[in-house]
Amino acid sequence: MQPFRVALCQVRAFDLEDAASDLENVAHALDEAGAAGAQLVALPECSYPAYYVRDANPYARPGVPSFESARDLFAAKAKRYGYWLAAGIAVPHDGGTLTNSGLVFGPDGESRGRYDKSFLWHFDNNWFTLGRSFPVFDAGFCRFGILICADGRLPEIARSLAVNGAEVILDLTAWVSSGRSMSELSTTQCEYLMPTRAAENGVWVAAADKWGTEDGSIVYAGRSCVIDPTGATRVCAASDREAVVVFDVQPMAAEIVPRRPGLYGALTRPTADLPATAAEDRPLIPSSARGRVAVVPGAATLDAATIAARFAGLRAKGADLVVCGGTSGPEGWEVGLPLLESAVKQHGGALALAVATNGCMWRQSAVLVTPEHTYDHLATHGRGIELGELNAPVVPTPFGHVALVCGDEGLVPEVARCLALEGADILAWSAFEARPMIEQVTRTRADENKVYVASAWTGGAMVASPDGAIAVMSPAGSGAAMTTTANLALSRSKERAPGTNVIRDRIPEAYGALTR
Repeated sequence: MQPFRVALCQVRAFDLEDAASDLENVAHALDEAGAAGAQLVALPECSYPAYYVRDANPYARPGVPSFESARDLFAAKAKRYGYWLAAGIAVPHDGGTLTNSGLVFGPDGESRGRYDKSFLWHFDNNWFTLGRSFPVFDAGFCRFGILICADGRLPEIARSLAVNGAEVILDLTAWVSSGRSMSELSTTQCEYLMPTRAAENGVWVAAADKWGTEDGSIVYAGRSCVIDPTGATRVCAASDREAVVVFDVQPMAAEIVPRRPGLYGALTRPTADLPATAAEDRPLIPSSARGRVAVVPGAATLDAATIAARFAGLRAKGADLVVCGGTSGPEGWEVGLPLLESAVKQHGGALALAVATNGCMWRQSAVLVTPEHTYDHLATHGRGIELGELNAPVVPTPFGHVALVCGDEGLVPEVARCLALEGADILAWSAFEARPMIEQVTRTRADENKVYVASAWTGGAMVASPDGAIAVMSPAGSGAAMTTTANLALSRSKERAPGTNVIRDRIPEAYGALTR
């Protein structure tokens, strides 16, 4: 990748009836991007003719300029200013179908292809046909891929773009929001989802959003932004006005946890065969479909007696599952396991912890202790450590299906995804370091899979609920254990919006690049 200038056109939302004004406004934004010397320009999702198009034939409505006129305008702007353009637009097709697409034009004004949104959100399903491929475009100065709004919620989509060679991901989006005032709007996508997508894939993310209100009930968050490969937001627009966000992108070394595609077979299994699919259809009894989860910040060194005592204390306060942060221990630390197993047998519940040892080679291993059995798991991902060859088991307990996540496994989206597909309700993530992005990653893993994620690390701990919200968090440096309730009805239901399900609406046959 070479240095280049990107421009994100944050344009006002217009109703479908005002499509002509919409197109004129978009043209002004494209002129401003050209005047700024942009080399790569992005327009939001369905910047024309509208996002809420009402049916599969919006261009037949009176007063709506044709698709061809908009397409030709985009091509002319790209050629006039000599930039690459990714334009969010509703694209009609032979046979009466419509796609929510990003059209790509080269600096010569020629069409270079398109991307079609593949994770349809809510009423998208009423008129759009979903896409099934993840192309990457070579602009010379960078290779970029496109995702569209809700696509950012599925880890497989951004990951497929990265695996296919993208160095930059353009997010053509229409982030919906609500709030006390237009100037205070925000969205989970710009707060933690897209920063995580950037960091876990080691790519730049540039998101172009609308602002304002459409159809009297759809409010957009604005906040068009550029995020670097560490997950840091470099520039972000306000939520209550038009803007052309211009940023000079520089090559930047990005270190991500190496992938192990041979462990990700669940990603491409038919949806009907997944345990998570079956679990969603099983009835629950509300009075018994919940449990209490406690998280304990990690200590510097392993002390089995202290852990056992703390577990007993948390059990007395009603905790069913206690997740401890990763700690260091000597080779043969397992000699302390009987003390922990005895505590669990005496008090009930379950205990999860992870230990890093340095013998002939660094090892990071985790255990889940229940009254009946101790499940062990050697970390499958990480740098400079001995790697395990098996994914963690998903363990049925009276308070939900629990799976271990050890160390840097939590930074790899495929790990949590496969465990969720295998039916996990709660991911017990024992981390070893206070990673800069650990809060955002914890929330993302919960949100994208609709599961509880209980993460604990040296000096901190938190639980994220299946909507990505922070259910409970230990104040930094306090060492305090924190407890919250996990409602299994929230983790078993995978519907994110009406007609939008994070398990059933995946396209397993499209994710082959992730397992090769």
